[in-house]
Amino acid sequence: MPLGNGSSTSRGGGWLRTCTRQVAPPTYDKLLGCFTLEARVNTDKPERLSAHHDTSTFDAGPTDTLGQGGWLRDHGLTNDARGITRVFVACYAGTLRVGAFFGLSSGTITRDSLPKPFRPHGTPMAIPVTLIARLAVDEPLQANKLGRGLLLEALDHAAQAHEHVGSALIIVDAAGEKAQRLYGHYGFKAIEDAKARTTRMVLPVATAIQLLRGM
Repeated sequence: MPLGNGSSTSRGGGWLRTCTRQVAPPTYDKLLGCFTLEARVNTDKPERLSAHHDTSTFDAGPTDTLGQGGWLRDHGLTNDARGITRVFVACYAGTLRVGAFFGLSSGTITRDSLPKPFRPHGTPMAIPVTLIARLAVDEPLQANKLGRGLLLEALDHAAQAHEHVGSALIIVDAAGEKAQRLYGHYGFKAIEDAKARTTRMVLPVATAIQLLRGM
């Protein structure tokens, strides 16, 4: 998974190896294309969403309290075209049908809203951040734990952007315990609850870069 300045991690084989490495065979082999599997994704890296992609059947399932599928269908392409959110998708093998996606935006967060470990001495009042605005996997693929690889790909994109546009933190509003466990596994720390619907979690960009280089 490439990082800024042309560096790369030692994992190789694309983002699918990242997430499938953590599940036991035969799922691992199927996702690598060794066996026929209807619900498999076959892309080295997600690509920018375009009008050619089929988002019509994307459904993140009953736990999708934030309406990720509806957002992708109704707003994803428009938001990307306007530069509001950069949307990246991975498709089912041999098709343009979206099987997973994430969206990144830039923003700021106030210093006073962060715990002390995230605002060392000299931190400005408004801190530049990268927001993981959206991240979801189509329901048939969720048992394969693609969310882990997708999150690492989002972190990699954030790290690359950091080489050109300053950003101190990566922020996500995680909906539900499952999402919170996923982000917490990679070092995100909860800083507040948003009316119990989502939990705002943060990860320093420097920590994300160290994580990726260690993969």
